[in-house]
Amino acid sequence: MLMEDERIKAAVNLDGILYGKQRIPAGGLEKPFLMMSADGSLNSVQLIEEPELRQMMEELIARYEHVDEGGNYWMKLNHMTHMGFTDLYLLSPLFEEMEGVDVRQAHRLINAYSLDFFNHYLKHQPLQLLEQNIGEHPDFTLQKG
Repeated sequence: MLMEDERIKAAVNLDGILYGKQRIPAGGLEKPFLMMSADGSLNSVQLIEEPELRQMMEELIARYEHVDEGGNYWMKLNHMTHMGFTDLYLLSPLFEEMEGVDVRQAHRLINAYSLDFFNHYLKHQPLQLLEQNIGEHPDFTLQKG
């Protein structure tokens, strides 16, 4: 929708697959975009034994090639799973223990960086986090193209 709908000024993707016919072009998107990914989601392809399913997932992951180009951001959360982007893990501490995810810390990062992104691109406020934290950190890696 970001690529097609002029009403959408900026977008954040929370560990979603980039489905559909359109691909992010070389050079990136023409609008501000922040991709947030769980390292567990990105690394899960290596665990798939079924050849057809593995090939399909490799093709989907290949769609991320130009995500951070054109001045856009890609934040990869360490020690994180896809379900960590939801509130499921807050129902019981057993989920966090079983998966090894500190979901409250992950949610703080997701909230803070999403807010910084939208405050800047929609409300024209100065960036407080994104530009200052590009690179590798204990809890995440932040790339900018």
